[in-house]
Amino acid sequence: MPRLLVVSPHAERFAELIEAEALPGLEADYCASAADAHAHCGEAEILFGAPDQLASLLDDCASMRWLQSSWAGVKPLLEQARRDYLLSGVKGIFGPLMAEYVLGWLIAIERQIPARAQARQWDDSPDNYLSGKTLGIMGTGDIGQHVAHCAEVFGLTLRGLNSDARPVAGFDSCFSRENIEAFATGLDYLVALLPDTAASDGLVDAQLLSRLTKGAILVNGGRANCIVQADLLAALETGQLRHAVLDVLPTEPLPASDPLWQVENLSITSHTAAPTRSADIVAIFCENYRRYIAGDTLLHLVDFERGY
Repeated sequence: MPRLLVVSPHAERFAELIEAEALPGLEADYCASAADAHAHCGEAEILFGAPDQLASLLDDCASMRWLQSSWAGVKPLLEQARRDYLLSGVKGIFGPLMAEYVLGWLIAIERQIPARAQARQWDDSPDNYLSGKTLGIMGTGDIGQHVAHCAEVFGLTLRGLNSDARPVAGFDSCFSRENIEAFATGLDYLVALLPDTAASDGLVDAQLLSRLTKGAILVNGGRANCIVQADLLAALETGQLRHAVLDVLPTEPLPASDPLWQVENLSITSHTAAPTRSADIVAIFCENYRRYIAGDTLLHLVDFERGY
């Protein structure tokens, strides 16, 4: 029978959900931290949990054959030398949440919702609107496709950026990273939903930002590595960017003393754009466990070379 080792701050909740599934042949140990898990490493054939904690256990888990991440991002695992196992990620659950976040912010900014909510005198000056504008989404995977599908309702023209310019349903056009300047030219809104890989490092720089429509809005709900922070701040200062919304930062949590909190046209949302819900993560694990014991292909396998 396969032995499971769960390592996560949410281990207690994961235990409740997994045990309710009565998975056949499964024996499990549940630990809230890597420090608590070392005693259970030797027998574990399956690991499930937070990549940052599991990364420190890989060398001790000699019997491990499959690791199910509880995060969308798996960079801590990719940074380790060991790659003789199946690594499965998390997909298909964040799209609706990210679409709410992205479109909620664009609507709030264009329709001046925070200011209107605090108004104490009549102001019938017109708001801006989304219809007829062009939205560029960096990343056309499951999450990007869901954002595009929801954005279409608002009459936006949709461009996508991916590795090879392959057409993707829901996008009016797609561009490769090699043609990123054409992708960015004339965008009213730029949304970054890229994974943290070497290929995405520094893509949003001064040159790209200069291609946007002056007064554009940027939303980053992916990973912080894609943005050159100094170039972003310069664009906000000159008005090339009217507003930026960052859910991810190079340092998290961002200290209260950091000057970014004081940038007037920058909103920071503390990595809350698409929260991970325990029941959704466990559902993916349980489906993959059934596949694993049946010898079937697992869902959402990660390519170690590509990083996702």
